[in-house]
Amino acid sequence: MNINNIKKEFPIFKKKINGKPLIYLDSANSSQKPKSVIDRISYFYENEFSNVGRSVHSLAVEATNAFENSRDLTKKFINAKHREEVVFTKGATEAINLVANCFGEKFINKGDEIILTELEHHSNYVPWHFLRQNKGAIIKFAKLNNKLEIDVDEIKKLITKKTKIIAITHISNVTGGITPLKKIIDIAKENKIPVLVDGTQGAPHLKLDMQDLECDFYAISCHKLYGPNGLGILYGKKNWLDQFSPYQGGGGMINEVEKTKISFAESPTKFEAGTMQTAEVVAFGESIKFIEKLGIKNINEHEKKILDYGLQKLQKDNSV
Repeated sequence: MNINNIKKEFPIFKKKINGKPLIYLDSANSSQKPKSVIDRISYFYENEFSNVGRSVHSLAVEATNAFENSRDLTKKFINAKHREEVVFTKGATEAINLVANCFGEKFINKGDEIILTELEHHSNYVPWHFLRQNKGAIIKFAKLNNKLEIDVDEIKKLITKKTKIIAITHISNVTGGITPLKKIIDIAKENKIPVLVDGTQGAPHLKLDMQDLECDFYAISCHKLYGPNGLGILYGKKNWLDQFSPYQGGGGMINEVEKTKISFAESPTKFEAGTMQTAEVVAFGESIKFIEKLGIKNINEHEKKILDYGLQKLQKDNSV
């Protein structure tokens, strides 16, 4: 993998700051965008723009097809079993809020327990806090071991008959530690407890396989995957999403509307209310193609080289 050739695919690296080439070390926050993604957004607005799923004219059909093609690409990218398990959201934050809201409304009562860990970032804590605040749920935090790693045994100790869901990060945005998800999910399955995975840091660095992982929900932030801002993905097992009532109401997510009753569309449409961020969804298909062209294995090997280099330099610095 020639990093210099790859870098040329990102227009922003032509920029200089204080007369020096841009060095960007904030990809854990948000990644820069390759030209293919930027160009796809422009092409959509110049050639395909229309609202999706609501009209039958040619542009609407073309836009809808492009939108749904990105859903199919995402399904394949994460190896979901059904395309209906891919819901487009405004970000990973909304994806987690969607689950907390819909799951909480149906399955959480006063005194029920939610297990988190001490490594969760705000988007995988605050939505569950609302259930504590509004429904009297109890949040339990699994402590970390002395290496600041998630301890499977600590989670196991917290499980009771009142445990309703476990919400856990895939990779910490603080330590970079990878959670032993398979072990945790196996324990959860033994106790018939669903698991939500905050994949904001996992998705950019690891090969995703929802059918192998067997979590119930997985939240993805597209802007960390070389994709557009304002877009996220919720993977949810079909049997769960089918049980949920819609998270928001509006156009596009209904089946029929009458004065006395409303029927809703099936998943994922019932969770995609209002005007969707169509250009961003369409362009995210190019993000997936870009990652697949690079190859996750090649990305991992390059990351290891950078990590080793950084550690060597820090070890020689007496001030660290």
